[in-house]
Amino acid sequence: MIIHLKTINGIKIQCTEGENKILSLNDDLYIYKAINRELDQMKNVILNDQLVYPKLFYTEYFHVYKNEHSKIFKDNNLRHDITVMSGDLAGIEFMKTYGHYHEILDGTNTPAPEVIEILHGNAILILQKPHKITEDKKRSINDMYDFGDITDVHIFKLKTGDAFVIPPHYGHIIVNQKPTVLVFSSLISARAKSIYNGIFNYKGGAYYVIKKNAKQVLVQNPHYKHVPKIKKVKKWAYNNIINNKKVPTYSHFISNPEKYSWINNPEEFNWEQFA
Repeated sequence: MIIHLKTINGIKIQCTEGENKILSLNDDLYIYKAINRELDQMKNVILNDQLVYPKLFYTEYFHVYKNEHSKIFKDNNLRHDITVMSGDLAGIEFMKTYGHYHEILDGTNTPAPEVIEILHGNAILILQKPHKITEDKKRSINDMYDFGDITDVHIFKLKTGDAFVIPPHYGHIIVNQKPTVLVFSSLISARAKSIYNGIFNYKGGAYYVIKKNAKQVLVQNPHYKHVPKIKKVKKWAYNNIINNKKVPTYSHFISNPEKYSWINNPEEFNWEQFA
């Protein structure tokens, strides 16, 4: 089955639904690199590490933009990535990203924030905040947090066209909640670095999303020292700092790059006020 996503985010996309995901882009687009996240890597973070299928979970395409917009991205030191994820089940668990935190952004004392947008499909976003063990300004978040002690967990269901701000200090995992391809984009600092050990060391995120009796069920990960109940939030306050969703994030950034300066300068905001 071929899914055509014509002009979402100002980019023409075509992908196949099957084990080998293909993101076919126009000749006028630049792509720095593509990385497959395969089962052998995901066994560290999935519920059943004895699985032999599916072989491919998702493909990440980094620095994706139209050639004519190259200077805008470089001048603003941002990158635009696209991820294509299978709709298969991994045993009883729904397909998901590996999950990660963001390192302290160079030149600041704050981890990098991120804007994601669902281009096609339906996703569950799991956000988890670890316990801060020191207020001292350290070089790495590994020195600042106890990743096994989670203080906040938020779950959000996102659909095609939804844009969402992932604030500093939160680890995040994106789950494909439908049996079809999920495609989402990310707008983040080109200086941002992902930290995986906070997820790897605990065999995944704070919760797994599984299929049980034809329903989606959230199962707490027992490898953590402490996981709180999920907080129910009707409106995510951080989203007040992005556009009103009527314009795709990519297009809105190209027309208004100054409105996204906070991605590289997260200390423009007191993020705790939004919690």
